[in-house]
Amino acid sequence: MSRRSRNTQLFALPVSPPENLDIAGASYRLARVFKHDFWAATCLYEARAAGAEFPQAVVKFGRVQGFCGLGLAWAGRRLADHEEAIYAALAGLTGTPRWIARLSPTAYAVEYVRARPLDHLVAPPAGFFDQLRSLFDALHARSVAYGDANKKSNILVTDAGRPVLIDFQISLRRRDDWPWPMRSLARRVVAYLARKDLYHLYKHKRRLAPAELTEAESALSRRRTGLHALHRKLTKPYRALRRRFLKHQHIKGRLTSPTAAWEDHRQPEKTSWRDE
Repeated sequence: MSRRSRNTQLFALPVSPPENLDIAGASYRLARVFKHDFWAATCLYEARAAGAEFPQAVVKFGRVQGFCGLGLAWAGRRLADHEEAIYAALAGLTGTPRWIARLSPTAYAVEYVRARPLDHLVAPPAGFFDQLRSLFDALHARSVAYGDANKKSNILVTDAGRPVLIDFQISLRRRDDWPWPMRSLARRVVAYLARKDLYHLYKHKRRLAPAELTEAESALSRRRTGLHALHRKLTKPYRALRRRFLKHQHIKGRLTSPTAAWEDHRQPEKTSWRDE
């Protein structure tokens, strides 16, 4: 199939990322692509020589190509700026990857944490969700709301059974340097998203570790506010339409990722439109 017949505009990069990169003064080679969607390609790079401070690094390449004639490289730059600021706010926090370096206006590198996504497990080890609650508490104490806890693929489980959060693309932090009323609005939004972090946490716990769930946690896992209901009502039709479109593109053979050769692993988030 020719490149022209493929719908590459649905991906952040028109071609595969570089197979070789210099990261923080060391040479790395591309090992695999974890995920490549509309907004970014998230890749694993391995150091070519022993002794590197980070033997493996995760590099996130933000969107650089346009869509339907509109340039979107600015969005890739803004998202990279945003995540760099979130990582700075979380520096030193156990349970989040360490920042390594900004590689370009649209790309950055963080440490690779050896762990498995929660959606790859039947159930996590006992006590996992209590540790995850502590991690969320620490995150919120730094005025950051994760905002993406609904996705089990973004919650990792290490071999020691400890939680790690990745992908802070839609996370928000309180901005006390903003003028009022933006400062007040930001506080309210961050506080709301922090409550949603706990809602999703206990929803996952109710489904994956029901024997460990307390009555209070069970109540939190079912507490949906009016805004939550409105969000579901507005986004449900969009998600259904999006999945239908992606499935149609996939069946027609047009939805082929430019990095497909590097994506040799199960991606549960794609099962809604792609046969695994």
